[in-house]
Order: sequence, then C-alpha cells, then structure tokens
Amino acid sequence: MKRARVWWLALVLPLVVALPACRDTPQGAALARFERLARGTFFRWRGPRPAPRDPLILAIDSESLRLADLLGSDERQASPLWRRMAPWPWPRALQAELAATALRGGARRVLVNIEYSQPSRYGPADDATALALLTPWRERVHLATGYTLEQGQGLEQTKLRRPVLDLGSPGLTTLLYADDGVAEAVPGRLWWREQLAGFAPPKPLPMAFLVRPDALDEEPLGLNYRGPAGTLPALPAWRIQQAPAGIWTGRTVVIGATAAELGDQQETPYGPMSGSEVLATAVGNVLEGDGLRSLPWAAEGLLLLLWGAGAVVLLGRPAAALGTAATAVALMATGLGLAYGLWLWAQLNLPLGALLLAPLLGGGLRVAGQARQELHERAYLHQVLARRISPTLLNDILRNPAPIWNQAGGQRCRCVLLFSDLVDFTPLSAALEPAELFALLNRYFEVMAEAVLAEQGLLDKFIGDAVMAEFGVPRSRGDQIEARAAVRAALAMHRGLSDLNQQLALDNRPPLRHGIGLHVGEVIAGNLGSSQRLEYTVVGASVNVASRLEGLTRHYPQHPILISAELLALLPGELEVEPLGAHQLKGWPEPLEVLALLGLRGPAPREPAECP
Repeated sequence: MKRARVWWLALVLPLVVALPACRDTPQGAALARFERLARGTFFRWRGPRPAPRDPLILAIDSESLRLADLLGSDERQASPLWRRMAPWPWPRALQAELAATALRGGARRVLVNIEYSQPSRYGPADDATALALLTPWRERVHLATGYTLEQGQGLEQTKLRRPVLDLGSPGLTTLLYADDGVAEAVPGRLWWREQLAGFAPPKPLPMAFLVRPDALDEEPLGLNYRGPAGTLPALPAWRIQQAPAGIWTGRTVVIGATAAELGDQQETPYGPMSGSEVLATAVGNVLEGDGLRSLPWAAEGLLLLLWGAGAVVLLGRPAAALGTAATAVALMATGLGLAYGLWLWAQLNLPLGALLLAPLLGGGLRVAGQARQELHERAYLHQVLARRISPTLLNDILRNPAPIWNQAGGQRCRCVLLFSDLVDFTPLSAALEPAELFALLNRYFEVMAEAVLAEQGLLDKFIGDAVMAEFGVPRSRGDQIEARAAVRAALAMHRGLSDLNQQLALDNRPPLRHGIGLHVGEVIAGNLGSSQRLEYTVVGASVNVASRLEGLTRHYPQHPILISAELLALLPGELEVEPLGAHQLKGWPEPLEVLALLGLRGPAPREPAECP
C-alpha cells in the first residue's frame, strides 16, 4: 500500500508543477524549458508552411546595401533612390520615401522596424524631411519603440526608447525569448501592464498588435513560424521602383533590415532569422489568427486533473510490470499525439511536459516496484520449484519456455531408467515415530538425489522410500553418455548408502539396504495429470522393466545393483558385471538377461557439465 501511494504521488507531482501558480518555481521553470524544446521539435516535424500574402517585407537586404557593386554609376545616377542607397545607415528621408511609396501605392499601413530614438546623424533637416514625407499618412505609419531592462548597482531599471518623430501610434518591438535564445512569443496584456506600469502615457502596444488591437490577450501570443528565413513575401528595397502594379494594395508593409551584416538576427526553430522577418511573422499570426496560444487557466487545470485521474486508473490496473510499462508508454504516446495534434490544427500549446512526465514518473515508479516484487516472487518460486522438481528439468523449462511445459501430453523418446528402493524398510518404519521416520528418509534421499544430480540425471519422483530417475530426458546427450552417467550415479548411490550406514551405526541405528535397477528403452516423456496440476514424468514398458530389476535385487542380497543386457550393450568393455541368467519379469513378454553391476573397468570418460 505504501508503494502504491508513492507512485501515485510521483504521477501527481508534475501535474501540480504545471499549474500556473507553480510556474515561477524552479521545477515549473524546468518544465517550461522542456515544453519549449518540444515545441521546437513540433516545428521540425511539421516543416515549412505556405506564407500568407500579408504582411509584405520591404527589405533592406544585402543587395540594397551594396548597389555600388551591383550597378554601374550610370545606372545608379538614373534613379534618385539608388543614388542615395549607400552603405548603412541611410538617411531617414530615404527610409521615409520607401514608406511613402508603399502608402501611395495603396498599402493599408506601414510598420517601420527601425528605431528613431535619437536625432538623425544627417542633421535636423533629415528628420524634418522624413516627417514631412510621412505626415499625410501619419495614422497609418507606426514607428518602433525599444524597451530595455538595465541593471546597475543592484538595481533594475526599464527604459523606453520612443521615436523622435511624432507619427501615429508607435509600437513595442519587444519579444519574449526562451532560455536558449529562441524568439518564441509577443508579450500579452499582462506583461504590458506590469512592465509599463511606471511609464507615462501613451503606452505603446506591441507592434504586432497594432494591426488588430482587439487580438491582444492577457497571455503572450506564441510565434507560429512559417518556415526558415526567406519564407515570407519580401521585396528588396532597391527594387521598389520596379515593383509590380498593385503589389501594395491593401497590404501591411514591414520596413526593416534583413541583411545579416546589420545584426538583429534572432534565433528561431528554423535557424537564424532577421528581426524584421520575426516581426512580420508575428504580424501575420495576428492577421491570420493562427498564433500559438495556451489554454485558459481553468481549462488547463481541468485537463491536468482529468489526465491525472485517467493515468492513475489506467496505470493501477496492470498486475505485471510489463503491462504497467506498456500502459505508461501508451499514455505518453497519447499525450504527445494530443499535444502535437492540437498544436498543429488548433494552434494550442498544451502542458506537454506534465502530460508526458506524469505517466513516466508514476508509471516508472510503479514498474520498478512491480519488477522488484516480481523478482522476489520469481526467486522464491525458483527456490520452491528447485526443491520440488529436478534442477535439470527446471533449468530446461527456464531455458526453453514452450507449451510442452504447461500442457498435458508427451512424446516418444529413449532414455536410461533408474529405480532405487529400500529393502525391508516397512518393519523399520513402523517402529519409528513419524518425525524420526521423516528425518531418516530425508537423510537417505539427500544422498540418493545428490548422486543423480551430480550426473545430470532427472529426479522424477520419490515414491514412499523409492527413488525414480531418468537419464536422457528432457534432453539427451546420447545413449552411451546417458548410460555411463546412470551407471556412475548407481555406484555413487551405493557408496553413499555405505557412508550413511556408518553414521547410523554411530547413532545405534540398524543399517539400511537398498536395491537399484537400471534399464534403457523407449518411453513416453511429458506432462501427466490434469489442467489444474501437471507432473513431468515418463511412462511405458521400459519403466516397468527398471522397476522389476530393482525388485529382483531381493533375490540377490549380495548384488544390490542389477542392469539389463540392453544397458550393457551400450557400454561394451566398460563395466564389470556378473551374469545372472535370463529372468521372466512380470509384464515383460520374454525372459530378460539380467546382470549384476560390480563396477567400472578403469576410469570412464567424464561428460561435459552442460547438456548440448
């Protein structure tokens, strides 16, 4: 229960941090940085879009600044404008003539993205001429107002650099930037009120909103870039006299520098772009109504609440770590798709960081807790199974997971079978207390099991005081290798019983005797039982033969290990045996040659520790 609360709190944390009240916290700032990076990725996914007709940039570009390199002196002398287009800065009268040309041609308004906060370097006459040229359209010409925040001696001071020419309504060229320097938004009314509160009216609106003051909202307007530099319609200033007829009619014109050598290059999701192009992007967003906006606070809070509730419900359902991880990934993919879709089609900025981090943190923590619990349960189950089924079988199940291990049925194969049983144990067991009986049998089985497992045999089952084992299932190393392993195991079992009897003698207990039977033949190996409980075992006539050989040891007390002639044939010259003749075993159609196993002739080769 404690772990469940922890993952639930981890899920809720980014949702709380995303709330407007927490935006100024370090965590809120980090989340905002992530969202800005994500929106930059959205631009790259979407790619460039067709630019709107409005606005048109009247660009002071590199060619306009180097006319002397492009045109001959005679060509320049033919145009009064070209004669004055020298290296920057140009006279303000020339810039005013460019604006007046557009206005005479029918432009709706002109936004001048060049600050006139100081008198012209060409003297008062230049300012006077510029003012006279633009006065007929004074309400349709908007000059730039700069805004700066200066720090000094521990104090912050804001300044407005107002234009010296008294024309129309000036506009703020200020933009909001991300931490990585990307120009991302035009300030909204909230910023405008707070930052300009100490200045005397008139207080200039952000220049982009001069085209539609009613579009100014409380929150910033995110810049919806159309593409890289050069995407928006532009006319180089030096070509203004060759402009097509009607190019200015009804259009908003932005006059400003686009030449990189003049500076004012802004970082954008599509790379560097001139400040005039960024301003034109903002103006186009306002005119087209496709700027990027955030949800209202109430709507964003409701979205986060619903997202958190849904994530808690969905992540709480899977019982396994893999299911929880898949659900978390699905939720993150859904959040990403929802945020990208609404950004693309409705120009809405969703709190993507919270939508992604909530399932990531909450789901990740729950996955970690579930995985830890599953590992603990798996280790415990492995420990339990290892004590209840043969390690050989358990390893094969874990290495080769297949339906064979959880479905009833079997397949024909060939293996060596070993049966071992205590002789005359029934009278002894009747004389012992149950606890003593169990302790004695466990000591005996420990010795027998160790001998079988040392040779990679399959401990099939313990039946009362008997042991049944196979060599060659579920994987066979070859008949000879399995036969040799079974013989070594039988001899080791007998030696182990001798050692155990010595320990029993010290405890004043009677010795134990056992018989072992070995046979090789075909069996059906597989799962036997019901759909509720299965047991891997072998069945067939060969199993009965091995059991009968073990029972036959009662008639040969001096020979505790009996084998069949079929087993001897697999190891010619390797075994020391004593023939005991043919015996008619119960359930076998014809007499069977039986031999007493005495030992191995010399050192037998050892088989690899791992089954192939």
